[in-house]
Amino acid sequence: MFMQKMADEGTATAKGATARQWGFRMVIALCLVAGLAYSVKKAAYAFAHESTDDAFIEGTVVPISSEVKGRVTRVLVADNQLVRAGDPLVEIAADDYAAVVQARRDAVSRLNAEQQETRALIKAKTMALARARADLGAAESGAALAEKDLNRSSELRKKEVISPSQYDQAELRQKDAAARLASAQAAVSETEAAVEALNAQLATQSFRIREAATALDLARLDLGRTTITAPAAGRIAKKNVDEGKYVQPGQPLLAIVDDSSLWVVANFKETQIGRMKPGQRVDIAVDAYPGVTFAGHVQSMQPGTGAVFSLLPPQNASGNFVKVVQRVPVKILIDGKPDPDRPLRPGLSVYPSVAIKEPAGNDQAASVGHGDIR
Repeated sequence: MFMQKMADEGTATAKGATARQWGFRMVIALCLVAGLAYSVKKAAYAFAHESTDDAFIEGTVVPISSEVKGRVTRVLVADNQLVRAGDPLVEIAADDYAAVVQARRDAVSRLNAEQQETRALIKAKTMALARARADLGAAESGAALAEKDLNRSSELRKKEVISPSQYDQAELRQKDAAARLASAQAAVSETEAAVEALNAQLATQSFRIREAATALDLARLDLGRTTITAPAAGRIAKKNVDEGKYVQPGQPLLAIVDDSSLWVVANFKETQIGRMKPGQRVDIAVDAYPGVTFAGHVQSMQPGTGAVFSLLPPQNASGNFVKVVQRVPVKILIDGKPDPDRPLRPGLSVYPSVAIKEPAGNDQAASVGHGDIR
């Protein structure tokens, strides 16, 4: 009985070991099948996509600088604050600029008053010219009549019809009329010259008024520039201004980052862009959000490699040549609306994968926002 019991226990133990071995083998087989399926899927994806880790999110960064000099009186924003277009950001002391505006305004008023005075003088001189021309007409008539009388007196004197004294009186009247005619002509010429001079003065004053008005406009612009406003909506970054600081024109104060319109610049190798076209779908993995893939599409490719547009482009015709694989920047637009739970920011590292096997879409139909997740 004891031997039979030992034999039965050995048989049960062997069967259990065999079952465990088969179970272990099944687990290994399932793992191998799953790994093979995953590898096939990854290989198929890799063959249908081109990827790179040399890619970053880009966006519109608007630097804000001072356009006038002066002491900062108020700073109306804080770091990372969201602002809208037109919101005031910084105020600079405006007293000096307001005084300049008032001085320019007074100069324009004074020049306008002088121009009005000149116009009044022109009007008076024009009336005097009319009188002088009327006097000239009368003098011309008198001189013509005196000339006729002298001619008749000369003929009568030859026939001794009139006395010498009568002839002398006629000659005197003719000379007097000629003198009045010359005086009237001189008066007309003098008045015409005065009117012409006043008209030239009026033109000069018009130029001066325009110059003064331009100076007033510039002064008003400078006064308006003492309040710096946001040219675009976005978030405040690189804030480097505080109350009490003295700023100069062109001095950087802060920047505004427009995080509502972002894109990706991916530097693909030249061997990867052969089948890459605008409109192709792109899967974008962001290092900041593991496991999340954003949707996008290829918008355009730079018409040259990055080396061509560098500060010192390579000159391969000189010295020894070593072939280096070049990279071409590709602009990728992020589709959809921004995701408030996963905000994207310029400078974040991404891993884009372009579906090169898919037909290119319409590269002009680019979405305004971003944030669609696959």
